Amino acid sequence: MHQYKREASSAFQITRLLVFVRPYWMQLLSALLATALVSAVLLQYPALVGSLIDTIIVGRQFASLVPTAIFLSGLIVAQALLSFWQQYCNTIIGERIVVDLRIQLYRHLQRLSLSFFQDHPTGDLLSRLTNDVMLVREAATTTLMNFVSSLFLLLIGITVILAGPESLLGRLSQLHLTLPKAHVFSLWNPTTMWVLLLLLLLTLPFLISGLILRPLMKQQQEALGETINVLEETISNQKIVKAFSREADECRHYEGLAGLQVNIARRRAWVIGLANTLSILLGFGGIGCFLWFVGNAVIAGNLTIGDLVMTLILLFLLSQPFASASNLYSRLQMALGAAERIFALLDQEPDIKDIPNAPSLPRIEGQICFSHVHFSYDGQKPVLCDVSLEVEPGQMVALVGPSGAGKTTIANLLLRFFDIQEGKISIDGHDISRVQMESVRRQIGIVLQEPVLFSTTVRENIAYGEPEASLEEVQAMALAANAHHFIEQLPQGYDTPVGERGVKLSVGQRQRIAIARALLRNPRLLILDEATSSLDSENERLVQEAFARLMKGRTTLVIAHRLSTIEHADKIIVLERGRVIEQGTHESLLARQGRYSQLYTTLFREQEA
Repeated sequence: MHQYKREASSAFQITRLLVFVRPYWMQLLSALLATALVSAVLLQYPALVGSLIDTIIVGRQFASLVPTAIFLSGLIVAQALLSFWQQYCNTIIGERIVVDLRIQLYRHLQRLSLSFFQDHPTGDLLSRLTNDVMLVREAATTTLMNFVSSLFLLLIGITVILAGPESLLGRLSQLHLTLPKAHVFSLWNPTTMWVLLLLLLLTLPFLISGLILRPLMKQQQEALGETINVLEETISNQKIVKAFSREADECRHYEGLAGLQVNIARRRAWVIGLANTLSILLGFGGIGCFLWFVGNAVIAGNLTIGDLVMTLILLFLLSQPFASASNLYSRLQMALGAAERIFALLDQEPDIKDIPNAPSLPRIEGQICFSHVHFSYDGQKPVLCDVSLEVEPGQMVALVGPSGAGKTTIANLLLRFFDIQEGKISIDGHDISRVQMESVRRQIGIVLQEPVLFSTTVRENIAYGEPEASLEEVQAMALAANAHHFIEQLPQGYDTPVGERGVKLSVGQRQRIAIARALLRNPRLLILDEATSSLDSENERLVQEAFARLMKGRTTLVIAHRLSTIEHADKIIVLERGRVIEQGTHESLLARQGRYSQLYTTLFREQEA
């Protein structure tokens, strides 16, 4: 059983996320600069309005009206252009991060072993590749830009309010913008220290809520993954759902999962709301006290009306970061929860790996040898016990036995979907655990009991193992698989989409396309899992003819269910409870009157009936 690794710190998650941002640092820097400049432009409005009141309205210096209007228009145009550029860069960077993350996740998934996919629901994996990636995208772009904008507004705005004559306020005064009298706000007076203490208190609700929010966000993403998995399963298996009249039950199940998400969201809303309420009370309470202080300064004649209006606008701008802080922090925690799930997936290692510098398996003749093989899927319950068997090149060998005897497991091990605990499996004398997996699998053809087709065209499904194959080659293999005739009658011939999992085709048609796909690959070794589902006599004949052409001249391992296949096998291997109990030809095994004879008699009666 695969388990995801334990969560890492927020700082570590952010550091890992920066790896995906790094290739676009120039665009990101450009967007951040544009964001900072937009904030700087916004901070010009309070001083400009204050100057307008003191100079033009109170001072009656109307000659300054036109220059002020031109300057204001310039600020508006600059803000619009900078906002456009910031949004453009934001969108481009976000989409590139999404694409990079999904490509890396998809490539990593392709590297993982088959056992991983057996242990993890499809819906959860889909949720990580879609919803989680989008949450990370938002954090790396929109949330980051909003944070920078808020931070810049706070830093510059507070500096404007608190700085002494030798600091930033004094330098800004050289821009000929009327700002509050610097001597009123000394950096080291008690009022300033109270303001700084207030700012520190404003951050505490979010620091505390973050400890609660992140686990909640992770729970919500996991609940969403389970919901998507149920959705994917029920949609894919609608025939079974309807056949068993389970629509209402599935609806109740889905509603329960949706309700779980609502409960988590309710707890999250309480935490965010409480943090936001505390922040508003502290922030606007501080602003009220500050306005009282400024109002007294105006009454005393230390500040002008323009200074008061400027301060009001400035405080309004500074209130925006505090008003949006809870939302930004919530989104950040959601993104960190999503990033944790993404990196947990990326940190998964495949169970089955090539040894360092593993050689490629040379072109094979098709000799197979299992030597004292022991295997268990979970490491506890044995599935194969001391299995030894040999198949000579060109032989057709039938694996026979009751359900759960280990027939499919032998096929899985030959393809090295799993590694054995003891023993050795070799092809042409080469231990398959010592050569490259890909070189083994490329020389093995497989036709499954339930043919798997992709939701592409007939031609693309046949050429799945050999995508460079020409149309003529595809048609030749379809002809050999008795599929060409029905394909030609499809609406678009070989370019006809087969639907999801081939639902637009019959079982017999899907089987023949799967046979054509195996033929096109021209493998020396073939694994054939015969379908247990019955076909009409014509489809049965066509499929059996196609199987015969497919097996000709190839080493074939058949998980047999049909009497005709078993009777014509060069060798029959009888399995029971993970052990080989009999081997031989059809006639010799019948003559022994052992377990094979019993199985054959049972199968004969079933197929005769």
